Amino acid sequence: MSPVDLRVTGGRAYVEVDSFAPLTSHDPAFADDLAAAVIEASDHDHVKAIVLRATGPDFAPAVPTGFPSAAEAPTTWHQAFAASTAVYQATCFAKKVVVAEVHGACHGAGSALLLCTDLAVASEDAEFGSPFLDVPESNFVLAALTIRLNRAKSWLLRGTTYDAATAGRIGLVNRVVPAPQLQTEVERMTAAVLGMPLDGVTMSKMLQQAVYDAHGVGREFDLADHYAIHRTAVGSGHTEQDA
Repeated sequence: MSPVDLRVTGGRAYVEVDSFAPLTSHDPAFADDLAAAVIEASDHDHVKAIVLRATGPDFAPAVPTGFPSAAEAPTTWHQAFAASTAVYQATCFAKKVVVAEVHGACHGAGSALLLCTDLAVASEDAEFGSPFLDVPESNFVLAALTIRLNRAKSWLLRGTTYDAATAGRIGLVNRVVPAPQLQTEVERMTAAVLGMPLDGVTMSKMLQQAVYDAHGVGREFDLADHYAIHRTAVGSGHTEQDA
């Protein structure tokens, strides 16, 4: 498991890990620690922006996906990945602005987590794999709101991998910069957030959450258990005809 480090400085909270790949392999301890860090940063009185940063060579390299058993899905897996305080919902509905700093490979749960953030900056070497075949907690509604429905359907049905330039063009990320400028651009982007009053940041996020609720983002998260159980059954060779 990659440790989760949280540090707060100058109105920003940095949530740093070696990579976010443990989410793809469905490591519940990692997911719990990451959710706790995001929630702690979100509740911090002096934090306005939360930066998700991978310190290793990739934001989220492709790794084997670990699926829960049908018995685990409503319990251990649910608490870490699908409950209202689980990692994706904690990120999506954070009270502060969440910024993803992406370099290298961003696959599986890395892309699912990216969709839960508010802003994203990517280096020119970044690539973005579809999360939908491997990560049952991926939120299709967020994808449709972020990159438009036709592109979200292509990402879902064709498993498209986007390079950084394409990700910037379609709105999956907000900025694409040369790798040496990545952290500088994140600092510049979050500086605009730091210029807002704290209650303004919180109110803006509340308005955003109302839009999410109206479009069914929360209901899509609620279906994660169903997707996980179905994927477990398919992966084990079980079908409805076997039942």
